[in-house]
Amino acid sequence: MYVRFTAPAAPGQWSVTRAHVDPGFFRSGYDVWSGDASDPVKIAIRRELDWFNDNLPVPRRFAVKAKRVWHRDGVCWFRDDAAEALRHAFVLASLIEASGIRIDRTWTRDPGQILYRDKWQVVAKPERRRLT
Repeated sequence: MYVRFTAPAAPGQWSVTRAHVDPGFFRSGYDVWSGDASDPVKIAIRRELDWFNDNLPVPRRFAVKAKRVWHRDGVCWFRDDAAEALRHAFVLASLIEASGIRIDRTWTRDPGQILYRDKWQVVAKPERRRLT
């Protein structure tokens, strides 16, 4: 199984891929934090983001080639056996929600075509309009 944490795309905006999936929660975490060091929730968000920056590898592949054009269609999913990363992900999601942004959790056995894999995550090209 794989789990993905997303924040709804802003009204009138599509998301990060041609499959129109919502963006991941890291962007929302950075938007909420935005350099404010006075709010305890924002300080905690920054600590979680720092943990991911220090520990989660940056995937090497997000793109697929179609009709001689590269498209950044890959989306990240945590592996269900990545216990430490998942603990931090659930904490970060809760902190972002405490700031007023809804975070959705999606579980799937088939995230789509796997483009990248490491011990924490996969990057997959999802099928259009199918994520569960």
